[in-house]
Amino acid sequence: MSIEELLEVLGNQTRLRILRSLAVGPKYLLELARELNLSEPAILKHLNILERYGLISSFKRNSSIGPPRKYYYLKTGFSIDLGFTDGVFDISIRSLEESICGEVEGVKGELENIKRIEDCREAIERISILSELVDRDLTRLRMVEASLLALKREIYRYLDELLRILCDTYIERRLAERIILSRGKEMDLLLDELREIFNLTDTEFRLILDKLRAKIPCLDRFIS
Repeated sequence: MSIEELLEVLGNQTRLRILRSLAVGPKYLLELARELNLSEPAILKHLNILERYGLISSFKRNSSIGPPRKYYYLKTGFSIDLGFTDGVFDISIRSLEESICGEVEGVKGELENIKRIEDCREAIERISILSELVDRDLTRLRMVEASLLALKREIYRYLDELLRILCDTYIERRLAERIILSRGKEMDLLLDELREIFNLTDTEFRLILDKLRAKIPCLDRFIS
């Protein structure tokens, strides 16, 4: 599923409420309808959409008071990173099944140790402490991310001030900005993209780049 499709699916309040409910545990249709105070057909319509896009799945479980019930549950886990401000517009999806990075291997090891504890009461106490630690680290990382985005905005605004001084035209300013802020990316592909965006011939584009390199020597590190 593309990012655009995912955002469209998650852009519905009822579907978000369903996902929030299923995050607690599997639920059957009537249970969801009562919890969300909506009709079963209305809930089913959204469940079908969520299932079609692979966000949830279902299974049947025998019931002591009637026929088997169809339970719905979250099928996948992921993190959506959305950041936009001056100079930044980035949306990415990361699967929670990705390999554990080195920074959290210690936490993963502690979880494995807890799983080996035979006393359930002790295991519950330890898992509660570990969960609190993870929540605290997640909060800290989100604060760091927000702070870095704020700094990125300040960097972009000051860069724009500098380029307004050095560049004669809007196209020069935008080209220099994209090249500088895209450092580390595949530069040949970026330059081809920029030439098409500004509808420039190869000769026009090369002349502008040469002017920019004369005004901003550090661009030689990015382009050949």
